[in-house]
Amino acid sequence: MRKLTCALLCLLMILSTAFCLAGCKSREQRLNEETAYEETQMKAVREKVIRCIKKDDKEGLKKLFSKSAQKDIEDLDGKIDELLEAFKGKSIVSVKSESAGSSRTNDYGKKSIIIYGDYTLKLSTKGKCTIFISFCDKNDENSDDKGVFQMELRMFSKEETPKDFSGGAYQDDHGIFIYTLQNYPKK
Repeated sequence: MRKLTCALLCLLMILSTAFCLAGCKSREQRLNEETAYEETQMKAVREKVIRCIKKDDKEGLKKLFSKSAQKDIEDLDGKIDELLEAFKGKSIVSVKSESAGSSRTNDYGKKSIIIYGDYTLKLSTKGKCTIFISFCDKNDENSDDKGVFQMELRMFSKEETPKDFSGGAYQDDHGIFIYTLQNYPKK
């Protein structure tokens, strides 16, 4: 009787360990799939933004912004003009990206996915700049939120970032923010 009890306990421990390991693997697979999805979506948006900058396409850039961002951003056309003006006389030679970050919510079945990406742009003038792009990929509660809602352009490389630079805009602020070494928010 004692041997049978020990054998059953061992069998239960083995089965519970197997289920735990299988559950961890499926969670890991889900996270890998989410990361791959986010990278794919961010790459597509990045390519559209870079293409619009290279072609000096103001209307194309404006269409990338969500309907709610288009309403919220004061003087969106003027901000897009400033962004495109920052690249006048410079062409983008290459783009180096960091892995995308995201914020996901699932509130009673209503999903929201916001994806953030930052890119170092190597310019034809031998300089570098960094552009941060934030966009809403999905929002079941408000479909007008879908699209780009923030771009932050730093006309200096990460290595050149001043020590007293405050970090720029908050992640969820709607707008186009452009910073140079002469014009940046200080701590």
